[in-house]
Amino acid sequence: MTRKLKAYTFEQARDLVTDAVLGSKKRHERWRLLEALYRTGSISQAEQQVVPGKIGEFFPDLTDEVVNLVLPHLNIILASVIARDPQLVAVPYGGGEAAEAHRDTVEGVLNYFWSRLQTTRELRDATQDAVFLGSGFMKTGWITVVGDEEDRHEGDVLEDALAFAEGERLLADLEGDDGFLPDLEEAVEHVPHSSRQTLRDEPFTEYTSPYDLFVPADCRRIEDARWIAHRVSLPLDEVLANPAYSVTEEDLKTDGASGGSYDEFVAESARQAYEDEGVYSNATATEMVTLYEFYDMRTRKLTIFQHDGTEPIFEDEFAWFHQLPPFVHVRNYRQSGNDFWGFGDLENIATAQSLYNEMLSEQVGSARRAGNKSIIRKDLFSAELKSVLESSEGDAVGVVDLPPGEDLRTVVMPIERRPLPEEQFHLKAEMGEAVKTILGINDFQAGGSGADRMSATAAAVVDGVATLRAQDKIGSVEDAASAVSTRMLLLCQQFLDAPTAIRVAGVEKANWIDVSQDDIVGEFMVSVEGGSTKAINPQTREAQGLRTLGEVLPALVQLGYSHKPALRQALRDLGYDPDVLLVAPEQPEPQPGSESGGGPPPAERDPFAEQAQAEAGPSNGEQMMQMGGPPMPADAQAAGRVLL
Repeated sequence: MTRKLKAYTFEQARDLVTDAVLGSKKRHERWRLLEALYRTGSISQAEQQVVPGKIGEFFPDLTDEVVNLVLPHLNIILASVIARDPQLVAVPYGGGEAAEAHRDTVEGVLNYFWSRLQTTRELRDATQDAVFLGSGFMKTGWITVVGDEEDRHEGDVLEDALAFAEGERLLADLEGDDGFLPDLEEAVEHVPHSSRQTLRDEPFTEYTSPYDLFVPADCRRIEDARWIAHRVSLPLDEVLANPAYSVTEEDLKTDGASGGSYDEFVAESARQAYEDEGVYSNATATEMVTLYEFYDMRTRKLTIFQHDGTEPIFEDEFAWFHQLPPFVHVRNYRQSGNDFWGFGDLENIATAQSLYNEMLSEQVGSARRAGNKSIIRKDLFSAELKSVLESSEGDAVGVVDLPPGEDLRTVVMPIERRPLPEEQFHLKAEMGEAVKTILGINDFQAGGSGADRMSATAAAVVDGVATLRAQDKIGSVEDAASAVSTRMLLLCQQFLDAPTAIRVAGVEKANWIDVSQDDIVGEFMVSVEGGSTKAINPQTREAQGLRTLGEVLPALVQLGYSHKPALRQALRDLGYDPDVLLVAPEQPEPQPGSESGGGPPPAERDPFAEQAQAEAGPSNGEQMMQMGGPPMPADAQAAGRVLL
């Protein structure tokens, strides 16, 4: 006999979340330290910030000599990994010819919602967490916002009532039954007198903080998690106004009243002080409530509760039909296949950054100690002599009463200050190069000397090497974009019931089409065109555009393919907007008495010209096609490239 798997009870869900929150304390402290290191560039300053109850305070003025190499180098990585919107590609793998026919529509829907909802912005924030901390997350779902109920206009109600009565009469005539023939007053009672406007009905993707996501300790991937908990903080009035929550104000505990952090305690004290002074009496809008969304992935059940609550405030089955978790994980490096939480680039360069600043502090301290140091005999020391030795004037005279037989060198003796050894300067330079080497940042990306004089070919080679170093991160970003797009498509196939106007970009121009569930039926594998999110060096991109115009475009024309997509791509690579430059010429107005609608009359057929052309033989383009296509340039032949 097979036993049915039971869902987690409320008590079990609360205990699992409590255990996960306690187990994440050390991990969160390490993340706070790394974030402070990214902001300050100093480990000593970062360690001072990771104090319980003091994390939210502003950083004090830096006391060490610090050059923050972490911030610019990591920003270069982010800019090179996720710089553009991904190009989404949908490939049918189920649904037959109907799915194949819907392929272009599916791609248009995905690219439309991705751009309109600014999903790249959320993906960039999650990628930043992955680079800094090792893990970043995004949350997907469907949101429907309906406005307040409003009374309909009396004329619209009467119009619907007349239509309803007329429909009933026609139905009675067809069925031969006149049992219910409503008059106008009865028909008015059967039509709605109020309406609600749908303000928003679309998918959404939002950034999720890694501090607020919890999974089982033995979880390897988020797709395999038995349960997922998401901590959210909402204003108290929004929680009370949510009709899906069964809770009263007495059942909820605000963050300040439930033993929150130091910052929450300060905020609660300030709120109480304002209330005591009578500034405002209702603080519901400023009080925050922390809730936990517990997703039981085994039985597809959602439970929402407070950590110290006695009853859940929401409990129901998942609203979506697909089997994927609503969260997408962007992960950087990890120690082994058994680890769920990755580690970021900050951990790898923390030591090199610290040594760099240590050597810099030695150099700055040595420079501050620079100057003439002298030792003066005590019995001959005077304020006048001290003033002369410290004077910055070129000609200064000091008077000293020397005892008989004494030498001036026995009174004042300069002390030679030894400079810092050369090894310290070399070590600082080596630590700076070590940071770039560990992160995979080359001199060209960092804007080093010679980068502005580098040729397009050399820039392309350097850009290719940098791409290989960042290929793992680019792959993680593309996988995350594919996962988000897959969930977005599945949600549209379920909830996109009303026809929605979607802007679909085409070769000639953009078109607006009405899309509903019937237009995107099928099973699709959504992927990202390789390299579409990464940044392209301007010189490399310009060289690619020129090559498209000079080599690819003529070859496409000679082979009989449409040249317009290649022309638009070449203009984009050169930095121009193809929609602005590629404007069709205006058609002349039709002339009076012209049957063809204006323009010059069609040329008459010249049999003598046709005979001369036949005797001359095929043209140069036709001869090249007969010989296998146009000749390749010398550099293309040397590289083994074939133009298609």
